[in-house]
Amino acid sequence: MNLRSDNNAGLIPEARAGLLAAAEGDAIGYGDDPFTARAVAALRALFGAATEVFFVATGTAANTLAIAALSEPWQRVLCHRESHWYEDESTAPERITLCRSTPISPRHDPTRIAPDDLEPVLARPGGVHHPTPGVLTLTNTTEFGTLYSPAQLAALASLAHAHDYRVHIDGARFANAVAHLVATSELDPAAACRALSVDAGIDALSLGGTKAGLAYGEAILLFPQVSAAAARAAERLPFLRKSTGHLLSKHRFVTGPFAHALADHAWLRHAVHANAMAQRLAAGLASRGLPPSFPREANAVFAELPPALDAHLRARGHSYYPFNTPLGPRARLMCSFATTPAELDAFLADCDLTQA
Repeated sequence: MNLRSDNNAGLIPEARAGLLAAAEGDAIGYGDDPFTARAVAALRALFGAATEVFFVATGTAANTLAIAALSEPWQRVLCHRESHWYEDESTAPERITLCRSTPISPRHDPTRIAPDDLEPVLARPGGVHHPTPGVLTLTNTTEFGTLYSPAQLAALASLAHAHDYRVHIDGARFANAVAHLVATSELDPAAACRALSVDAGIDALSLGGTKAGLAYGEAILLFPQVSAAAARAAERLPFLRKSTGHLLSKHRFVTGPFAHALADHAWLRHAVHANAMAQRLAAGLASRGLPPSFPREANAVFAELPPALDAHLRARGHSYYPFNTPLGPRARLMCSFATTPAELDAFLADCDLTQA
């Protein structure tokens, strides 16, 4: 079984339908097409009518361009020490933003930054000899499959804004965060989207499409209803996107799948399934004496697999990533919209070393 990443899965049916629909006939390029209009309208229905929406092909582009639009080259970007921004974007953050990235190592919950984790950095001097306040970027869901709650986001955003930082969310798996919040609260999808973004005081969100089952494509959402900084970023971003080569001419091949996936909350139903499969996997591992290393709140499960079991599973053809975590090396087991109960049950059966 392939548990390496949810971006190893194929396409959700709605994404396939969106691609085929976009392939028919002609359409004006660079975003002036009906598919883009539908996708933008769907996102504004979820996040608010004032939301500014920009589509790009990759998550690296979404994160770096969003933060570049919110910052100046002499500023600082604060991030989790294990974040994708700091560990997996190579030098794209520095190349695109020209900012200094400062990693934060949480002292309490290793998966999430808390306000008191920020205080030592926020107290550093500014002025011409030091980076000035720029952007705090948070990942939701986190790199370890946990969530920042609306209250946690609001506390961090309030503190960041008080120190002249803007706040960005890397939402590569934002669909899974929304699915979790809907399942554990009385919020509907639109209310959950806003609770995890504009209502918490977030300035910008990189909304993932690829890990939600699209072939490619991410949406940069800027929230001028939150801050003047976000409004200014919305004026800057079209030029940043064009000048860095991220404005797609056949724009509809990104937005067509988005429009179809957002219709009738199909994107959320697939995320609900992925989260449920991860819960099934987590429960099965726990019953075999392999409890998850972090709370299972989305579609990722981290487990410490003994070397003999790890070798046995790989010999049986299963694949997953070894992952360095604050607790030490762990296996990251990632579920997707395509994961089936039968596949998980077969994987769990192979976790019985007596079969080796």
